[in-house]
Amino acid sequence: MRASAVMLAALLLLWGCDSPITVEDGWLDGPEVNDPSLTDPSYRVSTRPGLTLADRTRPVVIAVHGFTASTFEWQEFRDHAETTSPVLVSLVLLGGHGRSLDEFRASSWSDWGQPIMLEYRALVAQGYTNVSLAASSTAGALTLEQLASGRFDDVPAPRHIFLVDPIVVATDKSLSLIPLLKYLVSNVVSKGTAEEARHWYTNRPAEALAQLNTLIGRVRSQLARGIVLPKETRVKVYKTANDPTADPVSALLIYKGLRTADGRRVEVQMLPSRLHVFTRLLARNPAAVSEADRRRQMDTFQEMIQKVSE
Repeated sequence: MRASAVMLAALLLLWGCDSPITVEDGWLDGPEVNDPSLTDPSYRVSTRPGLTLADRTRPVVIAVHGFTASTFEWQEFRDHAETTSPVLVSLVLLGGHGRSLDEFRASSWSDWGQPIMLEYRALVAQGYTNVSLAASSTAGALTLEQLASGRFDDVPAPRHIFLVDPIVVATDKSLSLIPLLKYLVSNVVSKGTAEEARHWYTNRPAEALAQLNTLIGRVRSQLARGIVLPKETRVKVYKTANDPTADPVSALLIYKGLRTADGRRVEVQMLPSRLHVFTRLLARNPAAVSEADRRRQMDTFQEMIQKVSE
């Protein structure tokens, strides 16, 4: 009876969330606004003008955003790292993201992850010798899937992988019902600040939500079977304890299912925050960001820089 009541509540919630697609001027959803990385080659280190052969010995962090987001999600890290250290940061836009809403709706989860490997392989081919990954939210799930699928087996492995609020289990359990209700729920609207609407899709079509559900279900299965890291790779998971998007149990599943090449568990740090992707503070409602949040962000940036610079 209890399970049935939960299912009914979730059905009603999803049905109530169904909204027509509306787009306002200045939104990323519309045709006028695109992610700047699509036209500016400096966003990706592999295409950035002015870098020399000497730069290929510098640490590089490929920073990748989450579902519905854009390269803006890691802009603060790039600004901090490149003005305070020798670390180069490559901002990668997921496939189907940062473009029109129609392209987002038509893209698959495997499309989302392709640019990660394209940038990684491009950097390796150009001779960069110290490449790491920083993946937030859905990019964390994509990175785990790529590790499990052996995408790094034929290239030098990343030195470090930082997973920031990776989503393996969604906080909103009604996500799993989206594939069953695609004829009832065609679109879910996300509420954010006006500035966030310029860098995140406000509309979340059911097709995209179904792809997200498929991806995280696949990753849960891969973790249950066990994922072994390449010998050279170290992972740290940063997970907020009161995340409204990625259930904190995601960190536990990664801790249990991901191992180093010599069988050790990966490092997991739980953080007392209510933010999802706590490393991004720009464009949030100022009332939602505390001084403790700002310290956590800077502490994490500094630790990441230190680790890749060792």
